[in-house]
Amino acid sequence: MRSAHVALALALAVCSPGLAVPCSAGEAPSAPPGASRVAARESPGEGKAEAPDRSPAAGIPTPGPTEASAPPEPEAETEEERKAATRRQDLEQRVPSPAEIPPTPAYPIDLYTALRLADAENPTIAAARARIAEALAAQTAARVILLPSLNAGSNLRIHTGNLQRSSGRILNVTEQSLYFGGGSLAFAAGTVDVPAVNIFASLTEAWFEPLAAHQFVVGNRFRAMSTANEVLQDVAVLYLELLARQEILEIQRLNEKQVYDLAVNVNNFAIAGERRIADANRAQAEWKLHRAAVQRAEEEVAVVAARFAARLNLDPSIRLHAAGGALAPIDLIDLNTEVFDLVQYALRQRPDLAARAADVERAEYQYRREVARPLLPTLWMGYSGGAFGGGSNVVPPLMGHFGGRSDFDVRVYWTLMNLGAGNLSLIHRGQARVGEAEAQRVRAINQARREIAASRAEALAERARIEIARRELASAESGFREDRDRSRQNLGRPIEVLNSLNLVATARVNVVRAVMAYDQAQFRLFVALGSPPPLPQPAIDEPSPPPVTTPLHGPLPVRGHPIHLGLE
Repeated sequence: MRSAHVALALALAVCSPGLAVPCSAGEAPSAPPGASRVAARESPGEGKAEAPDRSPAAGIPTPGPTEASAPPEPEAETEEERKAATRRQDLEQRVPSPAEIPPTPAYPIDLYTALRLADAENPTIAAARARIAEALAAQTAARVILLPSLNAGSNLRIHTGNLQRSSGRILNVTEQSLYFGGGSLAFAAGTVDVPAVNIFASLTEAWFEPLAAHQFVVGNRFRAMSTANEVLQDVAVLYLELLARQEILEIQRLNEKQVYDLAVNVNNFAIAGERRIADANRAQAEWKLHRAAVQRAEEEVAVVAARFAARLNLDPSIRLHAAGGALAPIDLIDLNTEVFDLVQYALRQRPDLAARAADVERAEYQYRREVARPLLPTLWMGYSGGAFGGGSNVVPPLMGHFGGRSDFDVRVYWTLMNLGAGNLSLIHRGQARVGEAEAQRVRAINQARREIAASRAEALAERARIEIARRELASAESGFREDRDRSRQNLGRPIEVLNSLNLVATARVNVVRAVMAYDQAQFRLFVALGSPPPLPQPAIDEPSPPPVTTPLHGPLPVRGHPIHLGLE
């Protein structure tokens, strides 16, 4: 009888649910699904009972040496129930959100609002436009070189002591003189050193400086437009990236939920003994990986929102939320247009190329100025009028004889600097500046060609990538639905469903990234042709005031900019 009990215990131990060893036709029947009984067997040669060993991988107790006739220990059953409850608690833990102290409020923003806000509040654009005002002031100064300066004042002279006449005679003289009116520094028979109306200018500067200053204004205007285009392009690219990151976050949450449902399903089958514990562990580990992917997606959304806020000069403590609807392909430029035609169009439209051409013209005028400098004279002209009087001990009184006085002087002279060597060095420097400006213009043209070709090639590649990603997603979703239905019926292996679900998750993210890259390439190509990003239709009817960090005050010279904000 004792040997029969031992054989029955061994059969129950081998055929326990969750183990990989099946029962043959001649063996004892296995326990029903869901049973968590632990059979005991007697170890030959030993008569004392020991606690059963437990496998950490499977979570199921393995039989240990004990008396064959001993009943199941209630502690082992309690331990298994506790493990099953722990597994359910682990699966019930949802995805924790990152801690935010204090909670970050969200500010919805669409592309229309972002572009207008950047055009009005971005400090980089404001600085570029301020340089236009600086160039205009320099142009005004160049145009008024030949206009006279006005002076008014007075001077008093008192002398006591010896003076020497031109004949060499020394005289002990006490004299005084007073002048007041237009100009100053009038002494004896000399002219007024500071005339009331004075012109002192080089005719070389008066001729060439206004021409060079005008080109400087033109160049700064085009540079301001180019700077605005670059900043607005960055704003559009960051907006599309934020919109894509938000969609990827929602996709990761959907993926996590689907993996969670699968893990719960596999875990229930494993507890019932119809699946291996290893399958449940694998599903739970996969769910935790997807939960970590959700947290990474939340982090990426926060980082992109902070970069977007900094580009818009907004308060970074306000979380920006892209409110432009679902991400979709945007077709701004016909990609069937040849690169040569696009480059030819950009050479006529890009503001940075126009700015470089203006720099070349300015360098040319400065070079011609140095060539003409020895040939054109310097003009000095002065006129003054006022009251002058005085006296001395020789001709009393010391202060009297006041009357009117006027002086008019004209001086014209030519200058050869350092016996001509100084002028020659200025001419050579002007030639070098012309060559440098021309090289910078060619460099800008090459950069425009490279940007156009690269943006068009990227857009074409991403357009093909969108189609491939969509086909991959459709195929992956079809396979996942089939594997999921079979898994719910306890057919097939859980790892097949996990693999299909991972393929679906990757395909979903690939579609969003391909659409984002395509839209960004389209905007880069549009800006590379010389235009700012187009203003779409507003997605928000009445947006709230933006949380600007440091508002820009004062009028900005935005005249001529493609986006008009009513500040002209």
